[in-house]
Amino acid sequence: MRRSWPPARRRDEGSWTAVASAVIALAGFLAAGSGALADLKLPPRPRGDPPMRIVRVMSSDPACEPNCPEWISAEGMILPGTAAAFRKAIFDLDGRRLPVLISSHGGSLGAALQMGELIRERRLAVAVARTLIANCPERTPVCPGARGQAITGGAVCASACPLILAGGVERLVGPVPMVGVHQITEVLKEKEGLAHLTTIKKIYEPGFADITVQAYLSAMGVGDPVMTLLRKTPAGSIRWLSLPEMIESHLATQALDAAAPVMTSGANGLNGHAFDGATARADLFVAHAAVPLAGSADSARPTLEATFAYRRGGGGVEAQLREREAATRPAGEAPGWTLTNGGGEPLVLKATAGEAAGATIPRERFCGLFRNGKVIAAPMGGPPPKEPIAFDLTAMGGAKALLEEACP
Repeated sequence: MRRSWPPARRRDEGSWTAVASAVIALAGFLAAGSGALADLKLPPRPRGDPPMRIVRVMSSDPACEPNCPEWISAEGMILPGTAAAFRKAIFDLDGRRLPVLISSHGGSLGAALQMGELIRERRLAVAVARTLIANCPERTPVCPGARGQAITGGAVCASACPLILAGGVERLVGPVPMVGVHQITEVLKEKEGLAHLTTIKKIYEPGFADITVQAYLSAMGVGDPVMTLLRKTPAGSIRWLSLPEMIESHLATQALDAAAPVMTSGANGLNGHAFDGATARADLFVAHAAVPLAGSADSARPTLEATFAYRRGGGGVEAQLREREAATRPAGEAPGWTLTNGGGEPLVLKATAGEAAGATIPRERFCGLFRNGKVIAAPMGGPPPKEPIAFDLTAMGGAKALLEEACP
C-alpha cells in the first residue's frame, strides 16, 4: 500500500483511532491512591458502546424553575462523523456559550482534535460528567426538549477524550477524575486480492499524529506530564492521571462539585471552585456601577449601586440594587426597586430593611431589558427621585464580557 502524509490533507482523513476503554469499578481503587498511578491493563471495551450522542439539555431540577441552566451533553464513542454533529449543535446555539459535559472512552483522534479546537474557538467550558436525560432513552439519537440531571458518578474521559477536555477555557473534573491517556494508534484498512478481503494494520505512535497532538496540547495550555505519560503507555493499557498530575499540567483548571455539578439557583451554571479553595470562578461574569442619588455628583452623597451577575450556561441573571450612605428606612417603607427601559412591565427587585434589593431575571428578559443600553431605577412605595436614576449597562465595568455571554 502506498501512503503519503501531507499534513494539510491527512489531518481530517484516514482512520486515526485512539482505542481504549475504562473500568468504572476501579473508581474505589483510584480514590484510595495518590500521586502517580501504575499503568493498568484493561479488558476489551464492552461491546455495543454507542456512538457519541450530542444533546442540548436543560436541568430538570424543580428548584431551578423558571430560570434553569442548560448545557451540551456529549457521551459515547467518538466517531469520524462526531465532529460534524458537534459543530452543528454548537452553531445551533446562535452564539450562546453553553458548557460541555463529556463522558467518553475515546475513539477518533481526528474528530477529537476538531471538537477541541471548536470548543476553544467558541470559548466553552468543559466538565467531565454524565447527564441522565429524563425524557429520552439512552440510545435515542435525537432528544428534542431534553431535560436532565448532571452527575459525576460513572463519568470517564479516556484515550482521545482528554483532547476535547483540553479545548475548554475552563476544564472541570470531580474529586476522583477518571481521565486517562495512552499511545496514539493509527488503524489502516486495506482490501487485498480478488476477494477484496479487508486487512487491518495498527501503527503505534505514528510520527505525524504524535507531533500534531503535542502541538495541539501546547496550544491549549496543557503541559507535562500528559504528553510524556501518553507516549510511554502502551495502547493496550490506560494511564489514569492523578488529580495532582492534572492540576500540574493544567488539563484540569477547576474542581467540579461532585454532589451538584450544576447550580440550580442564583446565577446558575456549572458548579465548581478553584483547586486552592477559592470561590472565584472564571466563568462568572459580573457588571457593576454606582450612580448618585438626589441628582448629586458628590461622592460623599448617597449612591445607588447596581450589580448584575451571570454564569456561563445559566438561565438567569442575578440583579442587585443597594443604597450606600443612605439613611436606613423602616421595612414598610423600603419594599424595593423597579427597573424599566421605558416599555413593558417593570421588573421588581424586592428588598428588606437595610439590605439590597434583588431578583433573578430570566436571561432572555434581561437581554430585552438592556437592549437599548439604559434602564431607569425607581423606588417602590416612596416619593419618586428628583431626577431619573439611569444605569447604562454598556458603560458598566465588566458589562462587555457579561453581555457577550448572556446576550450573544
